[in-house]
Amino acid sequence: MIFSLEGIDASGKKTQSMLLHKWFQSNGIPTEYDSFPDYSTAIGLEIRAFLSGSKIYPIEVRHMLFSLNRLEHKERIEKWLDEDKIIVINRYCNSNLAYGSASGLSIEWLKSLESQMPQADYVFYLKAGPELSKKRKSDRDKFELDLRFLERVASLYDALAEDRNWFTIDADNSVETIHYEISRIAQKLLAQGIGFKESPINMNAREE
Repeated sequence: MIFSLEGIDASGKKTQSMLLHKWFQSNGIPTEYDSFPDYSTAIGLEIRAFLSGSKIYPIEVRHMLFSLNRLEHKERIEKWLDEDKIIVINRYCNSNLAYGSASGLSIEWLKSLESQMPQADYVFYLKAGPELSKKRKSDRDKFELDLRFLERVASLYDALAEDRNWFTIDADNSVETIHYEISRIAQKLLAQGIGFKESPINMNAREE
């Protein structure tokens, strides 16, 4: 199963995805972690270049690069799934839908770009407004500086979150409160989905 964490910039995705990964591990569940964009690859370097403003690409090319960056990890992710592992991903395919649609691209075209990847089974959406993002992150790329753009992204995430496999979490809470809520939902999903009803998961465990 794949659990992804989504939301606008500085909504807490990286922190919460790493905590969720650690929580699965602490409960003895085979788990792997991934995160996008991966700037260590050739395509990732191109993404960093246009985010920093040192290169200019048409909007379609930018979102194709985001998709290709994930395809670089496809073999790895499929291998983990074949090994019956839980995979936690910080920012996955749906980020391309939200950010690309906010830039005026067709959501159907964006879905076709992401269709080659295994899709997330469940999505935790950390709901945050542009002002919260601005308050939390001072070092911002040129796209993150546009608060109107982030408002459009947030609205598109809201629409995507109507899917029954999405869970909306208020990002304007403490790290501990958000993690507690996510881990409780994850435990219920495991029990319902893959037979962990009698698992030894410690519901009182709290990460430091």
